[in-house]
Amino acid sequence: MNNFETYVKTSALGKTGIHWRKIETQEHQPIGKPSLIQRQLFKGNNNQITIVNDLIDEVKPSLLIFRDKKDNKLLLEVTGIESPQRSEKLGRIVLNSIVWIADDLEENEVILRKIAYSAIQSFLKKDLAFSKMVEESIDFFELEEFRVDLDIISKFIQSVEQINYQQNNTIESKRSYQIEHTSSNALEKLAEEIINQPLPKNWIAWDENTKTDGVLLVVTESLEKRTILHDAGVWRGFASNVEEPIKEVIQSPEKKKEETPSQPSTVREDSPPKNQTIRLIIILLIVAITVAGILVSLKLLFQPQQIQQPQIQEQQILQPQIQPTQNP
Repeated sequence: MNNFETYVKTSALGKTGIHWRKIETQEHQPIGKPSLIQRQLFKGNNNQITIVNDLIDEVKPSLLIFRDKKDNKLLLEVTGIESPQRSEKLGRIVLNSIVWIADDLEENEVILRKIAYSAIQSFLKKDLAFSKMVEESIDFFELEEFRVDLDIISKFIQSVEQINYQQNNTIESKRSYQIEHTSSNALEKLAEEIINQPLPKNWIAWDENTKTDGVLLVVTESLEKRTILHDAGVWRGFASNVEEPIKEVIQSPEKKKEETPSQPSTVREDSPPKNQTIRLIIILLIVAITVAGILVSLKLLFQPQQIQQPQIQEQQILQPQIQPTQNP
Protein backbone atom coordinates (compact mmCIF):
# COMPACT_ATOMS: atom_id res chain seq x y z
CA MET A 1 0.00 0.00 0.00
CA ASN A 2 2.99 2.33 0.32
CA ASN A 3 3.10 2.75 -3.46
CA PHE A 4 -0.61 3.65 -3.65
CA GLU A 5 -1.88 7.22 -3.66
CA THR A 6 -5.17 7.56 -1.76
CA TYR A 7 -7.69 10.38 -2.07
CA VAL A 8 -11.01 10.80 -0.25
CA LYS A 9 -13.89 13.15 -0.97
CA THR A 10 -16.58 13.80 1.64
CA SER A 11 -18.14 16.59 3.70
CA ALA A 12 -16.89 18.53 6.70
CA LEU A 13 -19.20 19.84 9.42
CA GLY A 14 -18.55 23.51 8.69
CA LYS A 15 -18.77 25.82 5.70
CA THR A 16 -15.88 24.11 3.87
CA GLY A 17 -18.41 21.46 2.90
CA ILE A 18 -17.59 18.72 0.41
CA HIS A 19 -13.96 18.56 -0.74
CA TRP A 20 -11.10 16.23 -1.69
CA ARG A 21 -8.10 15.40 0.51
CA LYS A 22 -4.94 13.48 -0.27
CA ILE A 23 -4.44 10.88 2.45
CA GLU A 24 -0.67 10.70 2.81
CA THR A 25 -0.33 9.67 6.46
CA GLN A 26 -2.54 9.46 9.53
CA GLU A 27 -1.65 13.06 10.44
CA HIS A 28 -0.91 14.68 7.08
CA GLN A 29 -4.03 14.81 4.88
CA PRO A 30 -3.96 18.09 2.92
CA ILE A 31 -6.66 19.33 0.56
CA GLY A 32 -5.90 17.87 -2.84
CA LYS A 33 -7.79 16.52 -5.83
CA PRO A 34 -6.59 13.60 -7.99
CA SER A 35 -5.66 15.15 -11.33
CA LEU A 36 -6.36 11.97 -13.31
CA ILE A 37 -10.13 12.19 -12.78
CA GLN A 38 -9.98 15.52 -14.63
CA ARG A 39 -8.05 14.11 -17.59
CA GLN A 40 -9.62 14.98 -20.95
CA LEU A 41 -11.04 11.99 -22.83
CA PHE A 42 -12.44 13.55 -26.00
CA LYS A 43 -13.91 16.71 -27.45
CA GLY A 44 -17.46 16.65 -28.84
CA ASN A 45 -18.84 18.17 -32.02
CA ASN A 46 -19.65 21.38 -30.16
CA ASN A 47 -16.08 21.48 -28.75
CA GLN A 48 -17.37 20.44 -25.32
CA ILE A 49 -14.60 18.65 -23.43
CA THR A 50 -15.42 15.36 -21.66
CA ILE A 51 -13.25 14.41 -18.69
CA VAL A 52 -12.92 11.10 -16.83
CA ASN A 53 -15.41 11.88 -14.06
CA ASP A 54 -18.08 12.92 -16.57
CA LEU A 55 -18.64 9.19 -17.11
CA ILE A 56 -20.14 8.56 -13.65
CA ASP A 57 -22.86 9.89 -11.37
CA GLU A 58 -20.83 10.73 -8.26
CA VAL A 59 -23.83 10.91 -5.93
CA LYS A 60 -24.83 7.31 -6.70
CA PRO A 61 -22.84 4.12 -6.07
CA SER A 62 -20.40 4.15 -8.99
CA LEU A 63 -17.09 2.58 -9.96
CA LEU A 64 -14.49 3.55 -12.55
CA ILE A 65 -11.12 2.14 -13.65
CA PHE A 66 -8.86 4.34 -15.77
CA ARG A 67 -5.52 3.51 -17.39
CA ASP A 68 -3.19 6.39 -18.16
CA LYS A 69 -0.33 5.34 -20.43
CA LYS A 70 1.17 8.82 -20.39
CA ASP A 71 2.17 8.49 -16.72
CA ASN A 72 1.87 4.68 -16.64
CA LYS A 73 -0.80 4.84 -13.92
CA LEU A 74 -3.88 2.81 -13.06
CA LEU A 75 -6.76 4.48 -11.19
CA LEU A 76 -9.71 3.02 -9.30
CA GLU A 77 -12.49 5.32 -8.14
CA VAL A 78 -15.53 4.34 -6.06
CA THR A 79 -18.17 7.00 -5.34
CA GLY A 80 -21.61 7.50 -3.81
CA ILE A 81 -21.04 5.41 -0.66
CA GLU A 82 -23.29 6.74 2.11
CA SER A 83 -22.18 7.21 5.72
CA PRO A 84 -25.25 6.65 7.96
CA GLN A 85 -23.63 7.85 11.20
CA ARG A 86 -22.22 11.08 9.82
CA SER A 87 -25.44 11.69 7.87
CA GLU A 88 -27.36 11.58 11.14
CA LYS A 89 -24.85 13.88 12.83
CA LEU A 90 -24.87 16.45 10.01
CA GLY A 91 -28.61 16.29 9.40
CA ARG A 92 -28.30 15.44 5.71
CA ILE A 93 -26.95 12.60 3.59
CA VAL A 94 -23.16 12.39 3.63
CA LEU A 95 -21.56 10.60 0.67
CA ASN A 96 -18.00 9.40 0.24
CA SER A 97 -15.69 8.87 -2.73
CA ILE A 98 -12.33 7.08 -2.65
CA VAL A 99 -9.61 7.05 -5.32
CA TRP A 100 -6.58 4.77 -5.45
CA ILE A 101 -3.78 5.45 -7.95
CA ALA A 102 -0.83 3.12 -8.52
CA ASP A 103 1.82 2.37 -11.12
CA ASP A 104 0.38 0.20 -13.90
CA LEU A 105 2.04 -3.01 -12.75
CA GLU A 106 0.56 -6.50 -12.57
CA GLU A 107 0.77 -6.76 -8.77
CA ASN A 108 -0.93 -3.39 -8.32
CA GLU A 109 -3.63 -4.23 -10.84
CA VAL A 110 -4.49 -7.43 -8.97
CA ILE A 111 -5.09 -5.44 -5.75
CA LEU A 112 -7.21 -2.81 -7.52
CA ARG A 113 -9.30 -5.50 -9.21
CA LYS A 114 -9.96 -7.15 -5.85
CA ILE A 115 -11.02 -3.82 -4.32
CA ALA A 116 -13.32 -3.25 -7.31
CA TYR A 117 -14.76 -6.75 -6.85
CA SER A 118 -15.53 -5.99 -3.19
CA ALA A 119 -17.14 -2.66 -4.12
CA ILE A 120 -19.44 -4.36 -6.65
CA GLN A 121 -20.45 -6.90 -4.00
CA SER A 122 -21.49 -3.95 -1.81
CA PHE A 123 -23.49 -2.45 -4.69
CA LEU A 124 -25.31 -5.78 -4.98
CA LYS A 125 -25.82 -5.97 -1.18
CA LYS A 126 -24.16 -9.39 -1.20
CA ASP A 127 -21.12 -8.45 0.90
CA LEU A 128 -20.99 -5.08 2.67
CA ALA A 129 -17.31 -5.22 3.64
CA PHE A 130 -16.43 -2.31 1.36
CA SER A 131 -19.23 -0.06 2.66
CA LYS A 132 -18.30 -0.98 6.23
CA MET A 133 -14.67 0.00 5.61
CA VAL A 134 -15.76 3.42 4.29
CA GLU A 135 -18.06 4.03 7.26
CA GLU A 136 -15.42 3.11 9.82
CA SER A 137 -12.39 4.79 8.25
CA ILE A 138 -13.78 8.32 7.62
CA ASP A 139 -14.95 10.76 10.30
CA PHE A 140 -15.37 14.49 10.89
CA PHE A 141 -12.34 16.33 12.27
CA GLU A 142 -12.92 19.62 14.09
CA LEU A 143 -15.25 21.88 12.09
CA GLU A 144 -13.79 22.28 8.61
CA GLU A 145 -11.97 19.00 8.04
CA PHE A 146 -12.38 15.24 8.02
CA ARG A 147 -9.90 12.52 8.87
CA VAL A 148 -9.26 9.13 7.26
CA ASP A 149 -7.89 6.18 9.22
CA LEU A 150 -5.33 4.60 6.89
CA ASP A 151 -4.92 1.61 9.19
CA ILE A 152 -8.54 0.57 8.65
CA ILE A 153 -8.14 0.91 4.87
CA SER A 154 -4.92 -1.12 4.96
CA LYS A 155 -6.57 -3.91 6.96
CA PHE A 156 -9.44 -3.99 4.48
CA ILE A 157 -7.04 -4.32 1.54
CA GLN A 158 -5.19 -7.11 3.32
CA SER A 159 -8.48 -8.95 3.70
CA VAL A 160 -9.48 -8.59 0.03
CA GLU A 161 -6.04 -9.84 -1.02
CA GLN A 162 -7.06 -13.17 0.49
CA ILE A 163 -10.00 -13.53 -1.92
CA ASN A 164 -9.58 -16.73 -3.92
CA TYR A 165 -9.81 -16.45 -7.66
CA GLN A 166 -8.96 -18.44 -10.76
CA GLN A 167 -6.37 -16.51 -12.76
CA ASN A 168 -7.01 -16.78 -16.50
CA ASN A 169 -4.54 -15.10 -18.83
CA THR A 170 -6.46 -16.05 -21.97
CA ILE A 171 -8.50 -12.92 -22.57
CA GLU A 172 -8.55 -12.62 -26.37
CA SER A 173 -12.25 -13.53 -26.51
CA LYS A 174 -12.99 -10.85 -23.89
CA ARG A 175 -11.29 -7.92 -25.64
CA SER A 176 -14.40 -6.61 -27.40
CA TYR A 177 -16.34 -3.89 -25.62
CA GLN A 178 -19.54 -4.52 -23.66
CA ILE A 179 -21.83 -1.58 -22.85
CA GLU A 180 -25.36 -2.22 -21.62
CA HIS A 181 -28.02 -1.37 -19.06
CA THR A 182 -27.20 -2.05 -15.43
CA SER A 183 -28.69 -5.20 -13.92
CA SER A 184 -27.83 -7.48 -11.02
CA ASN A 185 -27.00 -10.28 -13.42
CA ALA A 186 -24.68 -8.06 -15.47
CA LEU A 187 -22.84 -6.83 -12.37
CA GLU A 188 -22.42 -10.36 -11.03
CA LYS A 189 -20.83 -11.44 -14.31
CA LEU A 190 -18.64 -8.33 -14.32
CA ALA A 191 -17.44 -9.03 -10.77
CA GLU A 192 -16.46 -12.58 -11.73
CA GLU A 193 -14.70 -11.35 -14.83
CA ILE A 194 -12.52 -8.75 -13.12
CA ILE A 195 -11.62 -11.02 -10.20
CA ASN A 196 -10.58 -13.89 -12.48
CA GLN A 197 -9.07 -12.12 -15.48
CA PRO A 198 -6.53 -9.32 -15.88
CA LEU A 199 -7.60 -6.08 -17.48
CA PRO A 200 -6.88 -6.04 -21.23
CA LYS A 201 -3.77 -4.19 -22.37
CA ASN A 202 -5.72 -3.30 -25.49
CA TRP A 203 -9.38 -3.63 -26.39
CA ILE A 204 -11.75 -3.05 -29.29
CA ALA A 205 -13.96 -0.06 -28.60
CA TRP A 206 -17.45 0.68 -29.94
CA ASP A 207 -16.07 2.59 -32.92
CA GLU A 208 -14.05 -0.55 -33.84
CA ASN A 209 -10.75 1.15 -33.04
CA THR A 210 -8.22 -0.56 -30.77
CA LYS A 211 -7.50 1.30 -27.54
CA THR A 212 -4.59 0.88 -25.16
CA ASP A 213 -5.50 3.46 -22.54
CA GLY A 214 -8.44 5.48 -21.26
CA VAL A 215 -11.43 4.46 -19.17
CA LEU A 216 -11.66 0.69 -19.06
CA LEU A 217 -14.60 0.12 -16.75
CA VAL A 218 -17.64 2.11 -15.62
CA VAL A 219 -20.51 1.14 -13.33
CA THR A 220 -22.91 3.96 -12.52
CA GLU A 221 -26.58 4.79 -12.00
CA SER A 222 -27.40 7.28 -14.72
CA LEU A 223 -25.57 9.28 -17.38
CA GLU A 224 -25.97 12.94 -18.22
CA LYS A 225 -25.32 12.00 -21.85
CA ARG A 226 -26.69 8.60 -22.81
CA THR A 227 -24.04 7.83 -25.45
CA ILE A 228 -21.02 8.98 -23.43
CA LEU A 229 -19.71 5.47 -22.63
CA HIS A 230 -19.66 4.56 -26.32
CA ASP A 231 -18.10 7.89 -27.27
CA ALA A 232 -15.37 7.41 -24.64
CA GLY A 233 -14.62 3.91 -25.95
CA VAL A 234 -14.87 2.10 -22.61
CA TRP A 235 -14.21 -1.63 -22.42
CA ARG A 236 -16.99 -2.43 -19.91
CA GLY A 237 -19.78 0.04 -19.21
CA PHE A 238 -23.05 -0.29 -17.28
CA ALA A 239 -25.64 2.42 -16.60
CA SER A 240 -29.41 2.62 -16.27
CA ASN A 241 -29.92 4.91 -19.28
CA VAL A 242 -27.11 3.92 -21.63
CA GLU A 243 -27.83 4.30 -25.35
CA GLU A 244 -25.83 3.39 -28.44
CA PRO A 245 -25.17 6.31 -30.80
CA ILE A 246 -25.78 6.12 -34.54
CA LYS A 247 -22.66 5.18 -36.45
CA GLU A 248 -21.66 7.31 -39.41
CA VAL A 249 -20.76 5.03 -42.34
CA ILE A 250 -18.14 6.67 -44.56
CA GLN A 251 -17.40 4.82 -47.80
CA SER A 252 -14.22 5.25 -49.82
CA PRO A 253 -14.55 6.73 -53.36
CA GLU A 254 -13.41 3.42 -54.91
CA LYS A 255 -16.14 1.49 -53.09
CA LYS A 256 -18.77 4.02 -54.09
CA LYS A 257 -17.71 3.73 -57.75
CA GLU A 258 -17.92 -0.07 -57.64
CA GLU A 259 -21.40 -0.01 -56.14
CA THR A 260 -22.80 2.64 -58.51
CA PRO A 261 -24.05 0.29 -61.35
CA SER A 262 -26.00 -1.94 -58.96
CA GLN A 263 -27.39 0.75 -56.68
CA PRO A 264 -31.19 0.77 -56.87
CA SER A 265 -31.20 4.45 -55.94
CA THR A 266 -29.63 5.30 -59.32
CA VAL A 267 -32.39 3.48 -61.14
CA ARG A 268 -35.03 5.27 -59.12
CA GLU A 269 -33.44 8.63 -59.88
CA ASP A 270 -33.39 7.92 -63.64
CA SER A 271 -36.90 6.51 -63.76
CA PRO A 272 -38.96 9.71 -63.30
CA PRO A 273 -37.61 11.55 -66.47
CA LYS A 274 -38.20 8.47 -68.68
CA ASN A 275 -41.73 8.04 -67.39
CA GLN A 276 -42.52 11.70 -67.96
CA THR A 277 -41.30 11.51 -71.60
CA ILE A 278 -43.46 8.47 -72.29
CA ARG A 279 -46.49 10.16 -70.74
CA LEU A 280 -45.91 13.29 -72.89
CA ILE A 281 -45.68 11.24 -76.10
CA ILE A 282 -48.89 9.37 -75.27
CA ILE A 283 -50.72 12.63 -74.52
CA LEU A 284 -49.53 14.18 -77.81
CA LEU A 285 -50.66 11.10 -79.73
CA ILE A 286 -54.09 11.24 -78.10
CA VAL A 287 -54.42 14.94 -78.91
CA ALA A 288 -53.33 14.37 -82.53
CA ILE A 289 -55.80 11.51 -83.00
CA THR A 290 -58.58 13.58 -81.45
CA VAL A 291 -57.87 16.58 -83.71
CA ALA A 292 -57.70 14.34 -86.79
CA GLY A 293 -61.01 12.76 -85.87
CA ILE A 294 -62.65 16.16 -85.47
CA LEU A 295 -61.34 17.33 -88.88
CA VAL A 296 -62.59 14.19 -90.61
CA SER A 297 -66.00 14.57 -88.97
CA LEU A 298 -66.28 18.18 -90.12
CA LYS A 299 -65.28 17.25 -93.66
CA LEU A 300 -67.90 14.53 -93.84
CA LEU A 301 -70.49 16.89 -92.41
CA PHE A 302 -70.06 19.53 -95.13
CA GLN A 303 -69.39 17.26 -98.15
CA PRO A 304 -73.09 16.25 -98.90
CA GLN A 305 -74.13 19.90 -99.17
CA GLN A 306 -71.44 20.66 -101.78
CA ILE A 307 -72.44 17.65 -103.89
CA GLN A 308 -76.17 18.36 -103.68
CA GLN A 309 -75.97 21.88 -105.22
CA PRO A 310 -74.60 20.82 -108.68
CA GLN A 311 -77.20 18.05 -108.86
CA ILE A 312 -80.01 20.57 -108.35
CA GLN A 313 -78.57 22.89 -111.03
CA GLU A 314 -78.28 19.98 -113.51
CA GLN A 315 -81.88 19.00 -112.97
CA GLN A 316 -82.98 22.57 -113.63
CA ILE A 317 -81.16 22.62 -117.00
CA LEU A 318 -82.43 19.26 -118.23
CA GLN A 319 -86.06 19.74 -117.29
CA PRO A 320 -88.05 21.81 -119.89
CA GLN A 321 -89.73 24.79 -118.55
CA ILE A 322 -93.52 24.69 -118.81
CA GLN A 323 -94.92 27.85 -120.28
CA PRO A 324 -98.11 29.01 -118.80
CA THR A 325 -101.06 28.81 -121.26
CA GLN A 326 -103.07 31.78 -122.06
CA ASN A 327 -106.82 31.55 -122.65
CA PRO A 328 -108.10 33.14 -125.83
